[in-house]
Amino acid sequence: MVDNGPRGAEAADMSGRWGDTGPLAPLTWPVERRVLGLVQSWMGGDRLADILPALESDTRIQTLHTAVGGSPFSASGAEYVRRMNGAVLGWERAREHRFDLAIAAHLGEFDEVRAPTMVVPHGVGFSKRIPRRPGYGPPARRPVGGAVAAALVRYGRVVPAVIGLAHERQHAVIAREAPEAAQVCRVVGDPCYDRMIASLPHRRAYRRALGVGEHQRLVVLSSTWGRLGLAGSRSELLSRLPGELPADYVTAAILHPAIWSTHGRRQVAAWLAEARRSGLRLLAPEAAWQAALVAADAVIGDHGAVTYYGAALNRPTLLAAGAPADIVSGSQVAELYRRAQPLGAAATAPGTIERAIDGADPAQGEALAGLLTSAPGRSAELIRRHAYALMDCSEPADPPAAHPLPAPAPVAPDGPATGCRAS
Repeated sequence: MVDNGPRGAEAADMSGRWGDTGPLAPLTWPVERRVLGLVQSWMGGDRLADILPALESDTRIQTLHTAVGGSPFSASGAEYVRRMNGAVLGWERAREHRFDLAIAAHLGEFDEVRAPTMVVPHGVGFSKRIPRRPGYGPPARRPVGGAVAAALVRYGRVVPAVIGLAHERQHAVIAREAPEAAQVCRVVGDPCYDRMIASLPHRRAYRRALGVGEHQRLVVLSSTWGRLGLAGSRSELLSRLPGELPADYVTAAILHPAIWSTHGRRQVAAWLAEARRSGLRLLAPEAAWQAALVAADAVIGDHGAVTYYGAALNRPTLLAAGAPADIVSGSQVAELYRRAQPLGAAATAPGTIERAIDGADPAQGEALAGLLTSAPGRSAELIRRHAYALMDCSEPADPPAAHPLPAPAPVAPDGPATGCRAS
C-alpha cells in the first residue's frame, strides 16, 4: 500500500503544510508516490505530455490527472483529460486527497492542491501581457502572462514549490512581477523544443505522413486564438493559399486548441472544407503539431508560440498577423517581430515565401533558439531532478531522454476533425 504519511523533515514540522486524508483507492501495483497532473487547458495538457513520460516509466510512481476550472479555456482542458488514457480524478476528489507532487502548466487554483506544486510555462513563456477584460472599473496595468503575482502568491505564501523557467533571463521577469516567488525559480529548459530537436532525424517520415513529396516544399500556417491571430484577422490565407501555391508546395495548418474548442471541431472543419479539398493538411489539436514544424520548410504565423518554435527551429518565418501591443518589450517574441519578415495583405504570397526560403539566414534561427532556452537538450534531466527532490524520492539510475514525436496525422479532406490521435 502507499505510505501517505509524513516523511523526513515534514514529519518533524508540518507547519504550513497540508495533512493527509488517506489513500485514494485500494491499489494493486506497489507504487510509492502519487503525482497529479493539473490540466486547465488543452495547451497545458499538451505541455504535460512532454514532461510526464519521464515520471510515468518509474514503477514506483502513479500518475493521475484532473481538469481544473477557472479559465476561459477550461472546456478544452476537460476535453483533453477525457481523451487521454490515464487515471483521471474529478477536481473535487483531487482537492480532497494529498499527493506527493503536482505538476501544472498554468496559473491558478494551486492553493487548493494538497501537494508541492511544480509550475512550468506552456508556450514560450513570459512573452505576452494578460488581455484586459471588459468591465466598469478603470483600466489597470496588465501583468505578464505566466508571472501573475496574485496567482503565484496567495494568502501570505508563495504557492508553487518550484517555478520552472526555460531561460535564466526569465528570473528577472519573476523578480519584477512577483518578487516573493523569485526564490523558488529554477531553470528547467524547454521540454517541447527539446522533443522537436530530438525528433529531427524523423523529418522525412513526418513529411511522408503529411503527403509531402521528396521535391516539394511544406509551408505551415500557424494561428493563435483571438481576433488578432492569423485565423482571426487573415483567415483568407488559410482558405486561398493552398490553391494559389504551385504544385511543388504543400500547405498545413496548426490552429490553437482554443479555436477548436470555442468554435467546435465540426464547424472549423466545415469552414476549411474547400481548402482541405485543395490540399490543406489540417491538424486537429491532438495531432503532433511539433512534428509538422520539424517537417516544415517555412512557417507563416503570428504572435503565438507555435510560430516562435518554428523560427527557433530555423524555419524561414513570415509574420502575417499578430498583436504587437500585447507583446512584452524585450521578450523573445518581441525579438521575433524585430527580425522576421512581414507578409502584408498586399504581398504576393508565393513569391514572398519562395524568397524567404531561398534567402534564409541560419544565424537568425540560432539567435531565436538561444532566447528560448538556456539549457538546450537538458529539460528532461532538470525537470526530473526537481520533481524527485520535491517527492523526497531517489531518481532512477538511467538518464532521462526526450521522447521523439509521433508522426502528424492530418484531418481527412472529406470528414470532420474527430479522428486524429497522438501518442
